[in-house]
Amino acid sequence: MKKRFWTKTASSALVVALLMAANVPTATVGPLQFGLSVAHAEDAKQAATDLKIDAPVGLLMDAKTGQLLWSKDEHAKRYPASVTKIMTLLLTYEAVEKGEKKLTDVVPISNNAYGVEGSSVWLDPKEKWTLQDMIEFIAIPSANDACVATAEFIGGSEQAFVDRMNKKAQELGMKDTHFADSNGLHDPNHYSSGYDIALMARELITKYPQVLEVTKTQSKTIRDGKFKLENTNHVLGKIEGMDGLKTGFTDEAGNNLVGTAERNGMRLIGIELGAKDDNMRVNDSIKIMEYGFSNYKPVTVIKKGDAAPDLAPITSGVDKEIQTVAQSDLVIATKNGSPDLEKKAVYKDVTAPVTKDQVVGELQALQDGKVVASVPLVAKQDVEKGSWIRLMFRGIGHFFGGLFSSIGNAFN
Repeated sequence: MKKRFWTKTASSALVVALLMAANVPTATVGPLQFGLSVAHAEDAKQAATDLKIDAPVGLLMDAKTGQLLWSKDEHAKRYPASVTKIMTLLLTYEAVEKGEKKLTDVVPISNNAYGVEGSSVWLDPKEKWTLQDMIEFIAIPSANDACVATAEFIGGSEQAFVDRMNKKAQELGMKDTHFADSNGLHDPNHYSSGYDIALMARELITKYPQVLEVTKTQSKTIRDGKFKLENTNHVLGKIEGMDGLKTGFTDEAGNNLVGTAERNGMRLIGIELGAKDDNMRVNDSIKIMEYGFSNYKPVTVIKKGDAAPDLAPITSGVDKEIQTVAQSDLVIATKNGSPDLEKKAVYKDVTAPVTKDQVVGELQALQDGKVVASVPLVAKQDVEKGSWIRLMFRGIGHFFGGLFSSIGNAFN
């Protein structure tokens, strides 16, 4: 009888041990979506009292994380006018990156492009201009004809290109936006918001920073010096670090400006929409940018390749835990006088085998208990799946360790 009892007990212990071996590690785990991310702090709303602008819409964003630092009616429906061209530029660089086009390609000038109204560089179908030239014509003097020519060259037709624009807007989470043309000429069905415009501006300057070499150009000449391109962004040269990005104007939209500047490793995006004239547009843009650089500082939470504060638990592996490192830098714009940032490693359920550089969790930066931003954590090494013998004995060890610990606690 006793022999049968101990046989059953041992068998039960072995079963429990094997079950435990598959789920021994304990940590903060759960379903996660990985990628450099940021939670929009409520402080953006509270900061509205710290900054006053005359334009009806304004916004300040940290370009590296997408952190919203200040805003005024950022989701209000607005006509973007030529700020639209940020998306046109984004899709142009994207087409080059994908190998669909080259910057040295000659762009045909159709009659549609030749006859487009509004700001123009007076493109002639007889002239030969490259795609790089078109980028400059779009970014510096805000040429509508260059937009149409570029849209037709990349998309096959302007409408097909506009379809790409709307698809990209959806991919970027631009829920307040619908495009009807490539250049921003007024159409009741062509609209956006300050927040959505910030999303596409951030995408452009972070993925294709080379555009800033163009947008910071205040003027240049073409056609053997006979035609001068003047940048419509009149904030350039007025504040430190300003190197972009795009203006816009129609009677319906008012005066819009998307500005960006970098100082001491911190890049900000400042937006104002609907100013009554260019002076208000310039003054509001300067206020927004200077507010950002005066009140926020860049704080490095972790650098690419640096170790996370906690090990990652691995189920059914030769190793029970492994070291992880940051996939990229995490630098956050932090308001002066705000509480210090805390770091927390959060891991998903990971079962061996694990390969080096596999994403296994994320490092969260917290302020006042709230997640401000995060960066993916990747495995520093490979982890092979453990043999069943190894896992069984590991489970038995944990089982009896836990059993004796429970017995000890019962007598305390």
